[in-house]
Amino acid sequence: MKVSIIITSYNYGEFLERSIRSCLTQNWESKNFEVICIDDRSEDRSIDIMKKYSLRHENFRYHVNAENVGVAGSANAGIRLAEGRYFVRVDADDYVSRDFARLMCMALEDNSNDYLGVTCDYYLVTDTEEKIKRVQHQIEPISCAMMYRMDRFVNVHNVYDPSFRHREEEALRKQMGVDYKLLHLPLALYRYRMHDRNKTKNLEEMSKAELNLRYV
Repeated sequence: MKVSIIITSYNYGEFLERSIRSCLTQNWESKNFEVICIDDRSEDRSIDIMKKYSLRHENFRYHVNAENVGVAGSANAGIRLAEGRYFVRVDADDYVSRDFARLMCMALEDNSNDYLGVTCDYYLVTDTEEKIKRVQHQIEPISCAMMYRMDRFVNVHNVYDPSFRHREEEALRKQMGVDYKLLHLPLALYRYRMHDRNKTKNLEEMSKAELNLRYV
């Protein structure tokens, strides 16, 4: 298994099916990748959606957390279940291009000795999937659209800090320091959906995360 795509979700049932479908319909043989969905105790129809796809696709699995642990804890659960040589996260309200996993894997395999992972650019899109603008990941990084070498990630850092319910990737970059070396792939393969419930719009939680980052 080359790549594990990890989708983390909490009450995003209205977007989840689009996200799962984009990950499963890659221009790549299914034996090369798996999709793992981690549900953080959703109270909507998310579990029914995941069950449906688990019955249809051998390379799709899902896990429901015993309690609500936040995005970092959910990502860690996905990493523990992953069987891929590399892993990449996708938020349940976002979706990816059909060449997302294959091209990022190719870039990382060609440079795997030099980098912890690889990033790609992304489009901001509306709720109806109209493109707003293209964004360079190295200038405006997000927590997803980054594929990591599993062995190096686990050996160097182990997991995300579960105390961060937001901005967990910033905490990771700070903790890893010089070990956080990423290759940049200048292709917009990720779609970041803008809507009223984006977690980054939760100003209270973002402020808490900002405060926590000072002590990393």
